[in-house]
Amino acid sequence: MDSQRATLRNKRRRGFEFQPRPVPDFTRRGTYSSLKDGFPKLEATTSLDRPSGRDDFEIALICALQIESDAVEALFDGYYEEDYSYGKAVGDPNAYTTGRMAGHNVVLAFMPGMGKVNSANVAAGFRMSFPNIKLGLVVGICGGVPGGEDGENEVLLGDVIISTALIQYDFGRQYDNRVVRRDTLQDNLSRPNAQIRSFITKYSGLKGCETLRGKTFSYLDDLCAKNGFEKSAYPGADKDILYHPKYRHKHRNAAVCSACSKCRKSSDKVCGSALELSCAELGCEDSMIISRARIEKAKSAASSTVASRDEELREARKPFIHFGKMASGDLVIKSGRHRDKIAVREKVIAFEMEGAGVWDSFPTVVIKSVCDYADSHKNKMWQRYAAATAAACSKAFLEEWRRA
Repeated sequence: MDSQRATLRNKRRRGFEFQPRPVPDFTRRGTYSSLKDGFPKLEATTSLDRPSGRDDFEIALICALQIESDAVEALFDGYYEEDYSYGKAVGDPNAYTTGRMAGHNVVLAFMPGMGKVNSANVAAGFRMSFPNIKLGLVVGICGGVPGGEDGENEVLLGDVIISTALIQYDFGRQYDNRVVRRDTLQDNLSRPNAQIRSFITKYSGLKGCETLRGKTFSYLDDLCAKNGFEKSAYPGADKDILYHPKYRHKHRNAAVCSACSKCRKSSDKVCGSALELSCAELGCEDSMIISRARIEKAKSAASSTVASRDEELREARKPFIHFGKMASGDLVIKSGRHRDKIAVREKVIAFEMEGAGVWDSFPTVVIKSVCDYADSHKNKMWQRYAAATAAACSKAFLEEWRRA
C-alpha cells in the first residue's frame, strides 16, 4: 500500500494524475459506437437498455436466403456486434447478429440453407444460446396462391402473407393414385399461442391491417433508399404476370423442340431446357394471362396524366397484407395445377419451406412476401422486392407487437 501511494505521489509531481482504466458498463442506456483513446465511447440514445447478456433477448429473426437476411439486417435501428459480441453456447453452429429493431432487442440467425431440417437445426441452436426467446419471426419470400378476381382476395407479387396457422402438406402417405397428408392431432403442428392469436385478430381487422400496411410501406421506402438496395424497388405492375394454371411453361415453336410439341396433357413431359428459359424466350402467349383488378388499377395509375397521378400510383403499389394458413414443406412448387389443388384441399394461401422446422420450438409467426405464383412460369425477378417487403412488414409487426 505504501509503495502504491509513493508511486501516485511521484506521478502527481511529474504533472499528471493517475486515472484508473475505465470498465464499460453494458447495462447503461446507449450504444458503444466508437473508440476514443482505446476505450468505447458511450453515445446517448432513447432506445431500450442494452442487454446485459443473451438471456435478455426475446425476439428471434430467422432467414434462409441472403437477400432475406440482408433486408432484415438493413432495417435494424442499431447493431450490438460492432463493439461487443454476446457469443453463443458451446455446440451452437448458428451465426447471429444482435441489435435493436422497433424498440426490441433482437437476434437474427443466418440459416445455412433452405428447408425444414435447416430451420429446425437453427431453432435448436437458438434454444441453446438464447433460452428466453418469446417470439420467433421467420421472414422471407414465398410462393403465393393468386386468389379471386374481385380485388379483395387477390394475392399479387409483393403482397405479404402473415401466418395464422401452418400445415406440412408433404408429410403423409403416398398411395398409387394420391398422397394423403397425416392429419392426426399428434401429427399436426400446434396452433399459435393466445398472445399471437389475439394480436392477429386485432391486426387482421380493417383498422389494424391498414396501420400495419401503412408502416410496412414506409419502412419499405426507407429500405429501398439505402445503398445496396436499388434493385429492391417495385418492378412494375406490367411485370406481375399470372398465367392460366393449366398453361404449361414450354417451347411454343415445334421446330425448336419436338419434345415440347408433343406435350398435350398435364402428365406429359417438357424438355429440361424449357424449365430454365424465360416466358419471353419460350414465347408464352399473352392471351393466356389472367387479368386482375388490382393490376389493371396499377397500370391505369401509371399511365394517368391527372394531377393526382403520383398519389394514385403510390397507393396502387402498396403491398396488401393477407392473414391466412400457409403450407410448409421441402418441395418447391412449380405447378399451377398442383398449387391450386393443394390450396383448395388445405385452404392455404401461400407455400414456404422453413416455418414448420421452427414452429414448435418457440412461439412463431411466418412473415413472407410473394415472389412468384408457384407455377412453372416462376422466375427470380420479384425476389429482391419481396424480400424487402417482408423485412419491412416484420419491422412494422414488431413495432405494433410492442404496443399491443
